[in-house]
Amino acid sequence: MIPPERDISDIVSSDILDFSSGNNRLNAVGGDAGIRKLADAFCQCMETQPELAVIRARYPDDLTDFRETLATFLLTWIRGEVPLYTKSNGRRYLNTNRRRVRLNSAEKDAWLRCMQQALDTQPLSEVFKRYIMVQLTLSAEMTRKA
Repeated sequence: MIPPERDISDIVSSDILDFSSGNNRLNAVGGDAGIRKLADAFCQCMETQPELAVIRARYPDDLTDFRETLATFLLTWIRGEVPLYTKSNGRRYLNTNRRRVRLNSAEKDAWLRCMQQALDTQPLSEVFKRYIMVQLTLSAEMTRKA
C-alpha cells in the first residue's frame, strides 16, 4: 500500500498535454501563422533589446531572409520533419549538425533569452512555452563552442 503522502494517482489526468506528436506541437503553437508570429517576435526582440546585441551581431542588417529561415526551422522542428528543412534550405536543424552553427556561451544565452522573450509575447500555454524552451536549450547547448 502506498502511503497517502506519496500517492500521486490523483494528479494523473486525461487533461495532460501531449507534445510528443508534431501535430500536437503545431496545434499548440497556433499552426503556420503561430510559427510566423513567433519568428517575427524573435526578430523584434533582437532589434529592440540592447542586451541581445551579441546575438544580433551574428545576422545581417536586413533580417528578412533570417526571419524566413527561422520560421522554416521552427516549423520543421515543431513538426519533427527534419528532411523538409534540409531539402528546402540545405541545412539540418541545430542538433543534427553541430558544425554548422557554433555559438559561444554568451551568444547561446542571448539566443535563448531572445526566444524566451519572443515566447512571452505569444498567447501560448505556459506548459508549451516551457516545453519549447527546454527542447531549444538542449539543442542550443549542443551548438555551444568552448
